[in-house]
Amino acid sequence: MGDAHIVAGVDIGNATTEVAVLAGGRLLGVDRLPTRGRKGSAESVHGAAALVRRAERRLGVQVSEASIAPLRAVDTATLAVPALPPRTGRLRVLAAGVATPGGAGTCIGPPLALGSLDGAQAGAAARDGAGGPRVVLVPPRLGYAAAAGQVRQLIDAGVPVGAVLAAGDEGVLIANRLGEPVPVIDQVDTAAAGACPLLAVEVRPPGQPLTMLTDPVALGAALHLGGEEAADTVTLSRLLLDYSNAVIGLARPGAAGAAAGELAEPWVVTGGRRVPLRTACAELPGWPVGAVSALDGTAVDDLFALDLAQVADSATARRGSTGRTVLAASLHRAGTDLDHAALLGDLLGRPVRCLISEPAAARLGAQTTPGARPDAVVVDLGAGTIDVIAPDREAVAAGAGDLLTAAVAELLTLPRAAADWVKRGPCLRVTGSQQFEAEDGSHGFLDRPAAAAALGMLAAPGPAGLLPFGRRHSPAEWRAIRLRLKQAVFAANLLRAAGPPGSQPAGQVLIVGGPAGDDELLGVLLRALPARVMAGRGNVGGTLPGPSAGHRHAAALGLALALAGVPGGDS
Repeated sequence: MGDAHIVAGVDIGNATTEVAVLAGGRLLGVDRLPTRGRKGSAESVHGAAALVRRAERRLGVQVSEASIAPLRAVDTATLAVPALPPRTGRLRVLAAGVATPGGAGTCIGPPLALGSLDGAQAGAAARDGAGGPRVVLVPPRLGYAAAAGQVRQLIDAGVPVGAVLAAGDEGVLIANRLGEPVPVIDQVDTAAAGACPLLAVEVRPPGQPLTMLTDPVALGAALHLGGEEAADTVTLSRLLLDYSNAVIGLARPGAAGAAAGELAEPWVVTGGRRVPLRTACAELPGWPVGAVSALDGTAVDDLFALDLAQVADSATARRGSTGRTVLAASLHRAGTDLDHAALLGDLLGRPVRCLISEPAAARLGAQTTPGARPDAVVVDLGAGTIDVIAPDREAVAAGAGDLLTAAVAELLTLPRAAADWVKRGPCLRVTGSQQFEAEDGSHGFLDRPAAAAALGMLAAPGPAGLLPFGRRHSPAEWRAIRLRLKQAVFAANLLRAAGPPGSQPAGQVLIVGGPAGDDELLGVLLRALPARVMAGRGNVGGTLPGPSAGHRHAAALGLALALAGVPGGDS
């Protein structure tokens, strides 16, 4: 580059460190690496120095000086809080939505352990049949053929067998050998079932919802419940909506479980009061950034949480397909005596200056997008935070890409590395070796045959081709849940960070950062923002000579522009 003055802007983020290199107002190129250690730590600065050297080698230049934003050590964390069991009194959910039930029907009756009756006792049980049917319990380690044979002997002896519960996973095999349409549910804790004096069993055809167990009036009458206990059936019935099979046990009097409030419930502190985390979830979108000051006694600068049960309800997803976990993303800034600019300068052997803050740099870099307005609100989406930067204010809110990844991983029981790919966009269901069904119901052909293990599974583009990830949802159902998750994480958090309704964005919004590359996200935000707002994805460096940086590297380019004294483009 001859004698051109070459500068680099270095942005150390929570997840990635990015660099942009300028010469005479021309963008030479950008690069990025995962951040080493914690943002603001000495280790993260060492990683930044390594990135600058790599960028120099790739571009064939030597940087004259660099710019970095003032850093504060930042910890971002995502916490999963399992669902608390609701208060249901003596009622127990012993099984629900098992994958391999057999038969169909409904039964209310006492348990009868298989093998506990001899011939005389079987005859007595038959004579007692007027008292109602029995629910036969198949103990663990008893094979399906032997279990079916013993159940048939009871039926032949006149015992009124109304349902069968098995500890193993062979419900269909047992049901097919009974010769009668008896409902059979497997994978049941038969010891817990045997401890209940009365059981309620229902099996419906696949995909058909329960009817009796989700009718609080009918269930309460069948179990002879009255008074306050009848109200417990309402809570329990709501838990079983959309399931097609379930087993309910009625415990003995005095055996009621602990109330939900007696169990460990995480709590947050806001405005000097303690609020249970699960209760706060519904209110957090209306609280300003920084309203939460502590989580379970640990100080935080901000917190945002997501209740997967609420997401499921808003997406009208089937109960049992999403779980009831609460996910909380928190942000904590720690003070540090480290001079980051001096350390980076020592490592690079050239001057490094701190001129503007990271949010100001992101705004300056984003405004090199063609069509950007001077009064645009810049939204910088990262792994741990959402930065909303208006001309006269800025806010850093906890909860962004990592929170979405954690939610997808929790919903689909996936490793987070796989969830990071699955969350990004549309999926398909593999219906044949080379056929698929898309989310809009259309069908097509794959470019190459899918693996045999992927048949019948949902799959998304992954790092090495199609990534199969589940069978519990249809493509359209997963789309509805995925978009609702993105709305709950990004749109709700953006509006929270933007401030009260009177200060919401009114003109133009530019979205930058890693998650901005999500092709669905802009549509999610457009649905949430006021109709008059013009929102678009940043095209960083688009008004400068040289290659564009796309939706990333806004802060890094802004730092370089501030150092070079170059205006932010021709917008």
